[in-house]
Amino acid sequence: MESSNEKMTDKRKVLGKNNEETRSYFTWNLEMERVLADVLRDQRNLGNKGDGGWKRSALNAAAAVLSTSFNVNVTSDNVKNRIKLWRSWYGIVSDILGQSGFDWDGTKHMITIQNENAWNEYCTSHKSAKPFRYKVLQNWDDIVDLCA
Repeated sequence: MESSNEKMTDKRKVLGKNNEETRSYFTWNLEMERVLADVLRDQRNLGNKGDGGWKRSALNAAAAVLSTSFNVNVTSDNVKNRIKLWRSWYGIVSDILGQSGFDWDGTKHMITIQNENAWNEYCTSHKSAKPFRYKVLQNWDDIVDLCA
């Protein structure tokens, strides 16, 4: 039987030269992302986000809350990387939604398109957009709030 820690984190390792362990993966779930968003909002209200991004104290606070709440080992680097991913998604999806013929479905939490050919043409020049055709972003409102 798996512990909650094993369910929440992926134990895969990437092996480099000479079979040295180079990286471990941390798997997020929606509930963890929602807690992260709430903590980051609190940290922003405390002044722990500046023009240059989140202060180390905000990242540490988020890691501590997540570690305690979900009984997993979350580091400030895990938090920092998740925020970086959110910023990336925000940039890509915002650009898509700025184009004619693409909208956001708040019920399905995904991009909708009016014309498949227009989507394919857009993806030709914006390769990073392709994975977002059917991607569900349940926490899009949080991403917009924290990354806009």
